[in-house]
Amino acid sequence: MTRSALVGVAVMLAAAAGWILLLPDVAVTQPLPFNHAAHARASCVVCHDGVETAVRARLPSGAVCANCHAAAPTSVGAPAWERLQSHGPAFWTPVTSLPEHVMFSHRRHVALAGLACASCHGDIGQRTTPPGRMPVRLVMDTCLGCHRTEGASEDCAGCHR
Repeated sequence: MTRSALVGVAVMLAAAAGWILLLPDVAVTQPLPFNHAAHARASCVVCHDGVETAVRARLPSGAVCANCHAAAPTSVGAPAWERLQSHGPAFWTPVTSLPEHVMFSHRRHVALAGLACASCHGDIGQRTTPPGRMPVRLVMDTCLGCHRTEGASEDCAGCHR
């Protein structure tokens, strides 16, 4: 094997290891006792703007919550509700993330391919407590498994920068 081939293999292995290191399975605490099951009767797009139209779906802001809730739900309490209203989406701690070198489009997967949110986010819509970690571990094998099942492209350049 040539030196450049060895370097290429080393870079690929380092990138794969970096992907895993960038996605630690560390539990986080959410600031509110959010119940997805109680809210999932509506479509995910009601709270998560961009699911069908953008590359990234967004976490809901207090203004989104206020569309349905005139006042703080009893399970939340006024102080937490006020923090949500003033901090917007930054109030929530994201549990699903991908490394910068991975390109993922919600629009392409949801609106065009017709995948259900549960395909990547697992049972999140049935949860009565906030997720402490990613419901589905999103690693390359997870994505490739779905691409193979769905007959989607496995071209590296399609997902990696």
